[in-house]
Amino acid sequence: MGTDNSASRLAAMLEQARQQPGRAAIEVWMQIFEVSDRLGVLQKAADLARLVDQVEAEVRALPEDEDPDHLLTFLPQIRNVVDALLYVGNVQMSHFVDQVTGEMVYSVASCARALRRNGRVQPLISDDSSKQLVEDVRAIIDDVVASDLPDDLKELLVDRLRGVEAALLSVRIGGYANVEKAMDALTFAAVRATKPGSEERAKAGSWLGRLWGKLSEHAQGAEAIASTAASTAEVVKAITGA
Repeated sequence: MGTDNSASRLAAMLEQARQQPGRAAIEVWMQIFEVSDRLGVLQKAADLARLVDQVEAEVRALPEDEDPDHLLTFLPQIRNVVDALLYVGNVQMSHFVDQVTGEMVYSVASCARALRRNGRVQPLISDDSSKQLVEDVRAIIDDVVASDLPDDLKELLVDRLRGVEAALLSVRIGGYANVEKAMDALTFAAVRATKPGSEERAKAGSWLGRLWGKLSEHAQGAEAIASTAASTAEVVKAITGA
């Protein structure tokens, strides 16, 4: 199942949930969300709730001939599933599987197809790529910390890099758009906090050019790669002042 828009990501999560009925719910959701404890599940549940809101907003914005109300038939039941995650430590996974029916998943997949028909498609970042990108971000964080930049600039860059890291760790829910948004926040912070032609600007530009380049390598889809590559060139130019 492709995950190139909000509804396709939601459908993939729901389909994964309904495949494991015979275990404790907390164990399954920890596995699905790739977290180690109940707090992590609750944090990811909040991300999942935001994804459901995003799906609703994007589907309701579709043309009337796509029949958004029909596409969103299962929206109340989906919200019930997400709300039940608040009590995930007290139930078996069958509690969720009974609610996440094949019809529900098919309905959300239909939303994904409708969004795709109307051009709502994002670049993809695979699980392996996201893990590699997280390692790249952490390596740059180490470089920033070890550099001779002023402490306040280091703190700012590390904070924004942590935002990129968080977006990559949640890319299966938030998608590429959240990663790009975090990258934009990092880029704008670096531009705002450094002076053109300065050594600080050159160092920040080097790190950002490296990270944008890695992101363009891992974005899947010909148009996505071309778009990201163009963004990379503009970012590097803006940062270095070249």
